[in-house]
Amino acid sequence: MKIRRRSWGRLRQIAEVMAHHGLIMASDTLGLSRYLSLGRRIRADRLPEVDADWPERVRLVLADLGPTYVKLGQLASIRPDILPHALVRSLERLQDDVPPFPFSEVRTTLERAWGQPVDQVVAWIDKEPMAAASIGQVHPARLYDGREVVIKVRRPGIREQAEADFDILRAIAQSAENRTTWGKQYGLSDLVEEIVDTMRDELDFSIEAQNTETAKKHARDNGRVRIPEVIWDLSRSDVLVLQSIMGIKISDRAALIEAGRDLPDVAHEYVHALYQQIFLDGFFHADPHPGNVHVDDEGRLIFLDWGLVGTFSHDMRRHSVELVLGMVRGNADEVTEALVSIGSAGDHVNRRALLRDVERLRRRYYETQLKDFQLGQAMSDLFSVAQRHRLRIPPEYMLLAKTAVTADGVVRGIDPDFSLLEMGKPLAGELLWNRLNPQNWLPGAVREAGKIGQSVTALPGEVERALKTLSRGEIRIVLEHKNLDKILGHWEMLINRVAMAFLLGAVILGTALVVHRNHLDQLAGIPIGEYAFFLAVALGIWAAIGAVRRGKL
Repeated sequence: MKIRRRSWGRLRQIAEVMAHHGLIMASDTLGLSRYLSLGRRIRADRLPEVDADWPERVRLVLADLGPTYVKLGQLASIRPDILPHALVRSLERLQDDVPPFPFSEVRTTLERAWGQPVDQVVAWIDKEPMAAASIGQVHPARLYDGREVVIKVRRPGIREQAEADFDILRAIAQSAENRTTWGKQYGLSDLVEEIVDTMRDELDFSIEAQNTETAKKHARDNGRVRIPEVIWDLSRSDVLVLQSIMGIKISDRAALIEAGRDLPDVAHEYVHALYQQIFLDGFFHADPHPGNVHVDDEGRLIFLDWGLVGTFSHDMRRHSVELVLGMVRGNADEVTEALVSIGSAGDHVNRRALLRDVERLRRRYYETQLKDFQLGQAMSDLFSVAQRHRLRIPPEYMLLAKTAVTADGVVRGIDPDFSLLEMGKPLAGELLWNRLNPQNWLPGAVREAGKIGQSVTALPGEVERALKTLSRGEIRIVLEHKNLDKILGHWEMLINRVAMAFLLGAVILGTALVVHRNHLDQLAGIPIGEYAFFLAVALGIWAAIGAVRRGKL
């Protein structure tokens, strides 16, 4: 495991935290124990709790290592297709609970970003944050033109610390792949790179600003959804300024009832908004928990914090629709075909075994009461089954499953009798119509027809040029074999060795024949046999040296 010297202190800290939580054997396996002193190994504490299992210990380790690892653990929890189910369950309980950083550091960051004192940009800013997380914290403020805004400031030093931790995580993942079968099986290096890319995006507030702008464009024609406006002239990679939109947190049932909101209607609007984002827009909020979704005084939904999003291409939306339709209908064959279309699969996939496992899941979920059916969990379990059958599911679909799990929890908190599956049935008809609607498939068909038309139009000219070239005798056939030189070299070496063997045999036989025939041993007093022997040996040595120099022997 190659680690820069400046990271040794952090590695020692990781090894000590793992030892403290009883993961000393895992530390040995990953090659981290060498960063511990012998005395520290001997007096290493065992478990914080006697009955704590290993997934719980992993969660405690990440929590103790600080904000970067907490965020990484949260992102890893959306990959139940790769990580063991028990570990995913434990990582889901990681809380982004960190103390706020001082306002003096907030002021320093803002003045560096804006190039002028804070008081010259904002008329008022609350020194107490309204929210604090591992990546940044949010302060209410008011601009001089009267607009109410919220200012999100990145935690000082978090990006530099994260980059150093990324290098360590890559090295640990590579060590796990080299040293353990499970590391190789789950492709930990790929998983780490995927998480690193996602976290880099979250650390760059300019990406969140662009995501917010994209979501606002998609919601422009939807009068039931509101997205904050980005204040672009004040936003940077470490500072994000957004329009402040007030509302009731979607999980606050008492406040919603007091405001006169019908809870089933709120749940329905919430699910329909996510349906619109996922299946129609192909751009969806991947963390729609109650803290990020509010209801305004007109009953419209407010979606906040667009740092984590999912994007679906047209084909991905089509495959996800097929999957959801199959699940809503309870058709195991349709679900299996959708899984194979979604995942990266080869001929080695045993479709009959996959269908059997999907059917087993179908019976487990469809034999429950309709209101108890958890669509998000069923989707996560399906992707876990796909992973067992060596189907690699793209991360976008795992974000879809995470979003569905979150939506399940939100709607049940609003209305315990609400069922995503029950609402999914009328939505399934709408999804099917959208697939059949000429407005959705006709433009693509026209484009493809245009390409075919261009190819057909160009075909006569291409045929004419080919015939003219043939009539002039200018047709050339080029055969290329990437290993041809290697094969020819091997055969040349073999032939040289055979020739040397024949030459050596001829010298031995010829010498024996001359010596045997004494009457030919001397001719005119000249020892012909000896001369012939030494001449043949010299020729053989000369041929061998030449072949060796050319590398052909």
